[in-house]
Amino acid sequence: ACELDLADFSEQTGEFQKEINRLLAQQTLIAETSAIKSQIESHETTLQKAITQRLAVQKKLDELATAENALDFKDDIQTIKQKQQVLKQENTALTALRNELKQIEGTLALPGYDTSVLAQQDLANRPESFTEQKQAIDGIRNQVNLFNANWQSEIILLRSLSSQVTEKQTALDEVSAWLEEHATDKALMENFPELDRLKNLRIALDAFDEKKKALGKWSKSTSAALQKNKTAIDTKNNKLTQLNKHLADEEKKLEEIAQGNTLEQIEELQAEQKERVKSFEELVSLAVANEKLSPQSSFFFGLFGKKIVPDRNAEELEAELEASKQQQKQEENIRLSLERAVFNDALLARMSQDRAHLIDGKPCPLCGSAEHPYAKRPPAPANSQQALLDQRIKIKRLSVKVSELTEQVKLAHRYAERNHAKNNQLQQIRGRWLTLCNQLNTASADLDITKTGMMKRLLSTESTDLKNIAILLTKYKGTQRRIAKIKVAIEKISATIGQLQTTIQTIDTEWQTEPQKIAETESASAKVLQEEQELVTKLTEQLSLVGENLPAQGKENLLIDRLNSRRQDYESYASRCKSLTEELELLVSKQVSGQAQIDSYKERLDYFSTQLHTEEVVGLHLALVEKQKFIADKEQLIKQLQAEAESLDKAIADKMQETQFTNLDEISRILELMVSQPVFAEEKVKLDDNITQWGTQLETLYGQLESPDVNAKLELAPEEIALQLKAAKEKMELAELEAHRLETIVREQKQYKAKQAAILVQLKSQQALVQQASAEIAELSAQNGMAFRRRVQEQMVERLLSQTNATLEKISGRYYIRQKPSDRGLALEIEDTYQGNVRRLPKTLSGGESFIVSLALALGLSELANNGKSVDSLFLDEGFGNLDAETLYTVINTLESLRAHGKTVGVISHVEAVQKRFKAQLQLVKKPNGLGELRKVS
Repeated sequence: ACELDLADFSEQTGEFQKEINRLLAQQTLIAETSAIKSQIESHETTLQKAITQRLAVQKKLDELATAENALDFKDDIQTIKQKQQVLKQENTALTALRNELKQIEGTLALPGYDTSVLAQQDLANRPESFTEQKQAIDGIRNQVNLFNANWQSEIILLRSLSSQVTEKQTALDEVSAWLEEHATDKALMENFPELDRLKNLRIALDAFDEKKKALGKWSKSTSAALQKNKTAIDTKNNKLTQLNKHLADEEKKLEEIAQGNTLEQIEELQAEQKERVKSFEELVSLAVANEKLSPQSSFFFGLFGKKIVPDRNAEELEAELEASKQQQKQEENIRLSLERAVFNDALLARMSQDRAHLIDGKPCPLCGSAEHPYAKRPPAPANSQQALLDQRIKIKRLSVKVSELTEQVKLAHRYAERNHAKNNQLQQIRGRWLTLCNQLNTASADLDITKTGMMKRLLSTESTDLKNIAILLTKYKGTQRRIAKIKVAIEKISATIGQLQTTIQTIDTEWQTEPQKIAETESASAKVLQEEQELVTKLTEQLSLVGENLPAQGKENLLIDRLNSRRQDYESYASRCKSLTEELELLVSKQVSGQAQIDSYKERLDYFSTQLHTEEVVGLHLALVEKQKFIADKEQLIKQLQAEAESLDKAIADKMQETQFTNLDEISRILELMVSQPVFAEEKVKLDDNITQWGTQLETLYGQLESPDVNAKLELAPEEIALQLKAAKEKMELAELEAHRLETIVREQKQYKAKQAAILVQLKSQQALVQQASAEIAELSAQNGMAFRRRVQEQMVERLLSQTNATLEKISGRYYIRQKPSDRGLALEIEDTYQGNVRRLPKTLSGGESFIVSLALALGLSELANNGKSVDSLFLDEGFGNLDAETLYTVINTLESLRAHGKTVGVISHVEAVQKRFKAQLQLVKKPNGLGELRKVS
């Protein structure tokens, strides 16, 4: 209903907008007329100004025509102006010269200038110009400044040299004292002990020992590996036979599933069935839509329905509405008559008391009549008041009826429009229905649009067929994937068998070269041992000279670093002593030459300072004489210029007596106007054209203003247009407000629907969470939580064993930790890959094997217990003594790889082979008092 009302208000708004546009057009026409009047006033003002300017220009031209003899005075006036300008310039120059003369006299009077030197100088041989003297003074002043700067610079340099000599001498004494104390370190400069070679020889001997052990162990492990590879080949061949049999079974099963069809054919069938199901779904939706749009004749719908359907068409209702309005007008006329009757009755009642005073034959004081019929026969009383009340009630009922009929007419029109739209939708739905029936190759008689239940049953049947096709396709693809996996496994096992056979051939080849390797190792070990004994004898003698002893094995680096430090210190101090001696000798020589240079600069500076003072006094004297001469020349020139100007003024005055001019200013003004005479003539022509043009434009504007079309379009006065425009805008605002209110209601309804849908979705998600939480609570509560704890423990054990086995595979490559079923909780067993993957108890492991397994388990626990945070440090206490050389090498490499991942590993061990592998060490040393002390070993 709100949407229909909104459409009505939108239509009313459009009509109001048309009325407003018409009124605005009237206002625009009035504004254009006012604009034309404004243009007329503006053009009249402009025309008046142009006429005034034209008269002024004509006046100037007339004045110039009568004063042409002013040109005779043009040259004389120009000469006077030039004379006055020159005289002004010369007066300014004379004032400046007199000021300069006063400044020079004041400077010579200062105490610093001794004028007695003028008597000692030969002024006749001096230059006569002050400019030449000034150049000589500037040259001497530059010499004085140069020698003064050089003198100050040499003094500063001499002081710096003295300070440097003192510092260098102190440093030389300290270096010489240190060299005397460490004189024994000089031997290290000439013959440094070959400790690096001794260290390398000892490491080589240890390596040969390790290699001998490794060769012995390799012999044992090679025979075991050969047997293991042969066993593995037999196992892989058996597994390959089983896979080939399984492959044949799966291929046979695939043929049974396909029944002669290919995968593409089954997928095409599934696509066709999907389209068929989609068509049936659309048929069901069309049937439901048809059922909703079809007219309902149910008793309950008519009894409880909220919508009221009009029982008559719009034409009948409009005829009845028009009749009711005519009757309402008639009843209004009766009401007016009854109101007048009520007024008359009231008037009669109010004047009834005055009738007793009326006398026949005497005039009435109110109307003047001599007869008084109401005094003898008063009018019968009437109940006009009740009749008026009944009439008003009747009119009110008619108003209500008119309003109801108006609403029924609107409702009838709306339902007619709705029925028309509904019929169009039904036609579209049935047309689409027939199209889908043709696509499904089914006659429309077999599918009835009114039978929604049958459509749903057909849709269910088609959906079931689609599910069966999907299940068949899934089985087909699953069988194909299993066949592909079996083929990949067969190829992998075949490749593994080939690798094992290659490995067996490699082991046989290496086994044949083993005796030769053992002999070469023995020979090389004996040679290195002899070389080490000779080097020990030599080093013992060298170290005794510098106060050191031969280092034990593993302590060579400490002694090398200490001797290198002693040699570097001695070398640096010796070099420092040499450089200090050379620098000291150089500084002393610079001091002597600097002092001689200072004395030379001082003598020259005194000489040039005296000469500068004398030249400055002579220069001021020359400048004074020169200025006095210039002043006398200027005064003579000014007198001459003044005499010339006076004679010229007298000649011009005599010449003006024969003309109409009275002074030179008037002649100058006329001459200035003569220069602009062409401009005035041109301006006059231009103003004449403008006056003609603006007159033409005024006539055009008057014609537009008096046009009959403009007067015909102005239907209303501006005040009436404003009132009507205001009323139309108010009506439009009311309609827009009502439309806005209806739009708000419709928009709020849509928002409520969207909120409802969102709340329903949220409710479903919350219900799913509640169900999940209830299931988890039930699981936690089952058996007092023991089932949940066991499940969590199993997951933690799986993570622990996965991490542990990954580390154990890097360390040994043989053992794996497996979980064993037990009633007491966690039970572990060891899987040995070298013994056919047999599983045994951890207590059957040897000491070294137990250490490796424990180390891997500890590393796995550290990774598991970090709870998302990095465990950066790990300490291992003993356990390395039970490992053989190869296993020890593997374990330490694994621990060193942890450092590459940002972890710090601390090892506590007394095994010497372990100590050799780690550079950063802390040793616990027992002191004589029984206490322990930690020492850092490099």
